Amino acid sequence: MSRLDDELAFAHELADLADARTRAAFGGRQDAEEKADGTWVTAVDLDVERRLRAAIRAHFPDHAVLGEEDGLDGPPGAPTWVLDPIDGTTNFVKGNPVFATLIGLRIDAEEVLGVVSAPALGSRWAGVVGEGADHNGTPVHVSDVARLAEAEVAFGGLAYFAERGHGELVADLAGRTARQRGYGDFWQHCLVASGSTDVAIEAEVNLWDLVAVKALVEAAGGRFTSLAGERTAAGGDALSSNGHLHDEVLAIVATHRTTAR
Repeated sequence: MSRLDDELAFAHELADLADARTRAAFGGRQDAEEKADGTWVTAVDLDVERRLRAAIRAHFPDHAVLGEEDGLDGPPGAPTWVLDPIDGTTNFVKGNPVFATLIGLRIDAEEVLGVVSAPALGSRWAGVVGEGADHNGTPVHVSDVARLAEAEVAFGGLAYFAERGHGELVADLAGRTARQRGYGDFWQHCLVASGSTDVAIEAEVNLWDLVAVKALVEAAGGRFTSLAGERTAAGGDALSSNGHLHDEVLAIVATHRTTAR
């Protein structure tokens, strides 16, 4: 029995609640507004987050909630549910099926549980750190690729790398790896957890983008850090991998950080 059985079952209930709303709205006209950070928000984002918050308050009244749209509330130091109601809102608005609801749980500032539900892809990933991960109920594990020259690397938005002075890093990693893809957002980290991609890297992300996927990747046997090598979802950037390749990629990143200065 998992130490987080109740929380995991409840996270799936939250995902069901979110999927019902996003699946019904997907493909229709969305009234989207641009936020101060340049990302988009729709009425569906807001509605999903508020529904999930209400469900959490009813089920775990002593827990806290941090969401992309409505911030943090709840007692300090409490277990904290971290929500991104629609990761990939731009995709959602444009009719691209690569969007998901991210549901993560942090206890004592550690990411311990993650559920990522992508209804338009027919996919749901779930994991508890130290206890394994699954995709649609089938166990998954990171790949065993141990040579960067044989690896597939996935990049988040390329403009963010350029803005942060990491444009040459993208070219360098592309030259050192067998395949390069731009899955973006949650999906690339889920593919790392599933063993379909070996490395995923992002230059600019927020805590709510990462808590669920960090827990998932670690539950699947991988590693997840900031680009500075810190084991955190709060670093503002991210690197996930199968573990075998992680230190080598961090060393390459460090070289380009030094050069950028």
